Amino acid sequence: MDTPVDQTDGESCCSSSMSSQSLHMRAALNDCSELVERLRQLLHLNSIDPSCAQVSEQLSMNHNHCIIQQLFHSAWLASGNIDQERELGLRSLHETSQLDIVHVDKSGWHRDVDKASSIPLTSSDFKREYCFRNVPCIIRGFDELHFKDASLNWRKTDATSTDGDATTHNESRINISWFERYVGEDTMVPVRIDGKNELDDDGRAEECETIMMSLKDWVSSCQQQSNNREGEVSKEYLKDWHLVQLLKSKQSDAPPLYKTPEYFERDLLNNFLEKYSDGGDYKFVYWGPSGSITRLHSDVLHSFSWSYNVTGSKKWTFYIPNIKSSNETTSDNNTCRSFEVIQNTGETIFVSSKIKHEVVNLVETLSINHNWITSANIDNTWQCICSEIDAIEGEIKEWKVIPENDFEARENMMRGCIGLDCTTFFLMILLEVSELLVQIFSTIDAMTEKHNDIEIHDSALSICSLVKVLSKVLTCKEAKTAQRLQAIMGSKTRANQANELATFVLCLSDVLKEPLSS
Repeated sequence: MDTPVDQTDGESCCSSSMSSQSLHMRAALNDCSELVERLRQLLHLNSIDPSCAQVSEQLSMNHNHCIIQQLFHSAWLASGNIDQERELGLRSLHETSQLDIVHVDKSGWHRDVDKASSIPLTSSDFKREYCFRNVPCIIRGFDELHFKDASLNWRKTDATSTDGDATTHNESRINISWFERYVGEDTMVPVRIDGKNELDDDGRAEECETIMMSLKDWVSSCQQQSNNREGEVSKEYLKDWHLVQLLKSKQSDAPPLYKTPEYFERDLLNNFLEKYSDGGDYKFVYWGPSGSITRLHSDVLHSFSWSYNVTGSKKWTFYIPNIKSSNETTSDNNTCRSFEVIQNTGETIFVSSKIKHEVVNLVETLSINHNWITSANIDNTWQCICSEIDAIEGEIKEWKVIPENDFEARENMMRGCIGLDCTTFFLMILLEVSELLVQIFSTIDAMTEKHNDIEIHDSALSICSLVKVLSKVLTCKEAKTAQRLQAIMGSKTRANQANELATFVLCLSDVLKEPLSS
């Protein structure tokens, strides 16, 4: 039976007449509303729409809340240094032309160069050192900690020694029988056909042709291509394969394969899409023959990405933009500094936002890949969205087929082009900020004398980065976010509700970032 909804502003009386996107965004808005209501209760705010002065007065009455405000002010100051930290990260890549090798175990992590003397560092340290500074790196140790099941199930071990950096790993081939059993030989898989090496203005690779092929035919094709002459490019590549999603849809009895490392947690993109879309995510499996290639590109949505090699080896070529001034860089391929990195079986590569790269499989290779967005690169994603808005408006002006006030069509075009629209992006940030604020105030209210200043500061730093972008999304004249929210929600009332919730968390953040008066 259809679930009735309120009929404010001409809303439909049943969910069957609404788009799937509208229903998902309404669900997300409802969850945001519940979180903000919980936050008001934690702050003992009686007013539905309190002023910043009322919020400030209420915070000052609670000693624990004053502690939060002190840590939040420190985090706000730190968030103002992110551009400088990114520039330092960029300069370090120019100076070394190589990636740090990070070793991870149960006690924490350390760099290869610090192995003998350093105290193991935490996942929070990793996020500050590599995510916020936007610096890629190689990670060793996740194979045992997080990908052991995938490695055991997907590797067909033929122990043969290797040279160079791979000496600690056994060369492996893919365990085809696992895929035949749990995926099925007749299951169709998306195979990309290699195209021209061209980029658009936003650094995205030209779309490759995709054909659907049975798993059985793919295995045969992959093995045939892997026997090509050394250096010959393989045209076919099974990539952007939503395998985990497929196994869920098949209700497969396949055992769990991996757990996303905590170093890559607080993933706004996948966490949101998995709950508020029709099974969408940016979690992929790549299976390529020897010589298969992912042409020069920067990752979608200016996201971060990570790639774990279950078996095989890849050659990555990174193109580091030149530093022109403190606030300006260039990514012209003719002037960029480039360097190569070999990723072996069992190693993970963290790829930073907006960095251009090309990847070649040196042997038949199977990898797990996620694109993800956090507070550390949310501003870059907003830049990507703004560029797409400009591009779409240019196309609409040229085509003259979409009415000026049709924001639902604009949002549909956004999702079709980059897989994300403004409404989703807005609610994705609002939900994360609300969750983090509730988490902070719930945690510290439950404690008497003990509290983890580092965790609170890290959460506050994330909030500071997120609200800066949330404010821009809310006020950007070109984006016209209010109209987009109304179009997707199908209700001006709900759009106003979203605006009120965002205004409240922005007000609270403004109060928290201010230094305490003596």
